[in-house]
Amino acid sequence: MNQLKNLTIVFAVLGIILILVLVRNSNQNLFKQDVQTAIEATQDNKNLISPDQLKKSGKPFLVINLGSEDMPDFLHFENSIHLPLENLLDQTNRKILEEANGDIIIYSTDVSTAAKAWVILNQLRFKRVFILNSDINSEDLKYKFQPDTSARLEQDSN
Repeated sequence: MNQLKNLTIVFAVLGIILILVLVRNSNQNLFKQDVQTAIEATQDNKNLISPDQLKKSGKPFLVINLGSEDMPDFLHFENSIHLPLENLLDQTNRKILEEANGDIIIYSTDVSTAAKAWVILNQLRFKRVFILNSDINSEDLKYKFQPDTSARLEQDSN
């Protein structure tokens, strides 16, 4: 009788573990994409698209502005929406993303915000997600490098 009671406890614990595993695997927000695919896309810049490439492509697309600020005038697209990163995976916004016709183009003035959103959507198996590469914040180094000659470290060591 004591062995039957111990077996019942063991089966109850195994049942709870099985239920927890099933709940964990049925989560729709679970990352599923192979990490190597994402690494290759970022190394080859396959996840970036310029405004000119976007206009010339002729394919349908949806531009998502992730920032709190408005897009610059030259980046206004007729089919663009504003979704803050914090609300990207809300139920209504997720439905918008799933029903998007064509490419999903992510834009933010902060490059790290767009990269975070790209990783999230990529891992959730959204296809054809790109980051709009506007080059607004790119810094052109227009000065010649000149070392500081006022400090002579080799003389200080004597």
